[in-house]
Amino acid sequence: MRGPAGWVLLGASVESGRVVGGSAPECALRRTPSGAVAAQTARCGALFGAYAALDRARSFLISAGAEALPAAPVVADAADAAPGLRYVPQADAFTLAPGPSGARIPAALNPGAVAREAARRQLRSIAQAHPDEAEGVALFLGAAAALDPGYLGASDGRGDPMGELDLSRPLPAGSPASAVLAAALWAWADASADHVGAARAALAAARALGERPDAGGTSALLSLVAGQLEGAERDQACAVFRARLASAGIEACP
Repeated sequence: MRGPAGWVLLGASVESGRVVGGSAPECALRRTPSGAVAAQTARCGALFGAYAALDRARSFLISAGAEALPAAPVVADAADAAPGLRYVPQADAFTLAPGPSGARIPAALNPGAVAREAARRQLRSIAQAHPDEAEGVALFLGAAAALDPGYLGASDGRGDPMGELDLSRPLPAGSPASAVLAAALWAWADASADHVGAARAALAAARALGERPDAGGTSALLSLVAGQLEGAERDQACAVFRARLASAGIEACP
């Protein structure tokens, strides 16, 4: 089970920042009446589904200007791994685990959650100096890929009844800076109705911020986004950003 996005390993572990051991799963396939190829067991079907979600996330990010990174190992059933597909930057690998229990959509099949993890890999070098900004952009890219600002709630075991994980709703007091940034980016993407274009601008802004270790913060990244726009598009973005941040401290939005 291998492709451009990665390869799945069973029996492997992540130790001291590297993937140790493991082998490819043995999955027998069958051809359906429609001519498609399908796994013969539910377990293999789940593995194929998780890989397919990662491959779609990779395609979305590349369409938004992301780098075509080499394939990464996907360690299935790693000890103590969080539910779903999770990026482990120390090993430049993903872990894959079932769950979470009670979720409407398994996290490994949630297009937004998987895109967020793939985006974390894209932004891993930026995250060292700008962790909040990198996480905020990754959180937004998940929403843009899924076209759903509440994508995290679909894979939350509690169901998010209050909508606290929905980027389109007012954020609770004390929300992390990454959530504030992601919500501002989503509000602009939704207003512009160009989610891929917004994703492209957010990625470009994150890369530009990575070249400025002395700068940082939500306002700085949003300024780098707005600085890519002109005329009415910039005016719209600035109006949205100011409204979401309740602040006028965005350099590209005088």
